[in-house]
Amino acid sequence: MGMTAQTWTVSALAVEFKMDRRTVAARLAGVKPAESKGNSKRYRMEDAAKALLGKIPTAEGVLSYDEARARKVAAEAELAEIELQKERGDVLPVEIVNAINDEIYGNFRSRMLAVPAKAAPDIFAAGDVKEAKAFLRRHINDALQELSDMMVETYETDDTQFASSEDGDR
Repeated sequence: MGMTAQTWTVSALAVEFKMDRRTVAARLAGVKPAESKGNSKRYRMEDAAKALLGKIPTAEGVLSYDEARARKVAAEAELAEIELQKERGDVLPVEIVNAINDEIYGNFRSRMLAVPAKAAPDIFAAGDVKEAKAFLRRHINDALQELSDMMVETYETDDTQFASSEDGDR
């Protein structure tokens, strides 16, 4: 007497594979059942095993083990490349970039807030609006020029400190 292939329900497969029934049902979603009677679906072990063991669920759907492994290797290679760029000094940590930006924008803010106090005597002495605008424009341009001459030259990655220079050396 020959052997015949058995069919398995989702619940039976969940017990055999020691998996949650909902996980089994989700992984079998793309598998064609061997038998279907009403709401009851039965699967061949060969088809079910491929879906349950050979594939990994992800947000994009289901990945095979080889696809998941290839993605992991690619991600590890990318991280190694970023570390190499850090060692070479080609990239900066976000904390250092934030500190540099804070320094730059802090200087900009303080220079712009100082313009009214510096320009007030000249504007008060101005004879008309046109002359007052010219004084104000000159003071703003002077502040912007002073800021453009300033350059961040060095930084330390250990304590995210950096030094700036106003001598224009590049």
